[in-house]
Amino acid sequence: MKLSPEEINQIKAWISKRGFTHTDVQFEIIDHVASAIEDLREEKPELDLESAYNKVRSKFGPMGFLSIEESIQKRYQKELNHAYLNAAKSFIASPKMIILALFWIVLFQLSKSFPDYFKMILQSIVISLVVFSFGYSLILYLSKRHIRKYLSFKMSVGIIALSASLLFNIRFLYLEIVHHNLSAFLVSLLPLIIYSVYKGSLRMINKTEELNTIYQ
Repeated sequence: MKLSPEEINQIKAWISKRGFTHTDVQFEIIDHVASAIEDLREEKPELDLESAYNKVRSKFGPMGFLSIEESIQKRYQKELNHAYLNAAKSFIASPKMIILALFWIVLFQLSKSFPDYFKMILQSIVISLVVFSFGYSLILYLSKRHIRKYLSFKMSVGIIALSASLLFNIRFLYLEIVHHNLSAFLVSLLPLIIYSVYKGSLRMINKTEELNTIYQ
């Protein structure tokens, strides 16, 4: 038995009172509970909405919907990791990989032509990538005002900020101690890492946008 928009709004009102911190987690729970109520009322059409809701809620035991919240958080993290891996695979299998190879060749040639200045060149590239990463994170944060309370959004922005921090650490910790050729190789991989993180994060954010469209 399909729920009416009014019934869905009532379920939203009941679940909203539980005080979930993250909006997308709340929407996931609403979607899960609504589907369970539909199945239950298919079996027992005589049940009113509130009775069906109480029966569904009681199935989750003393923890109630908190158990769903925890499982959703774990699933989000797995989906993000999977999205990063898929983005990296798609990059490697695409013509974009040629650009990355050319980038490495240019760095390699610079290491041969300007050995005395090569460390400074690499540091400039890494710092530029750090600035880009933080700038992109800021733009993403400002442009997605309505999903700032989404767990998936916070996870994504957190990963982007962490990636920028790692780039900054590479600038100070690794380029000082490794050979120029290895430095060139490591730095040439950074665009692939950045692309994978951003592409995977946006895929997850777009998924939460779909929930926002359905349950806003």
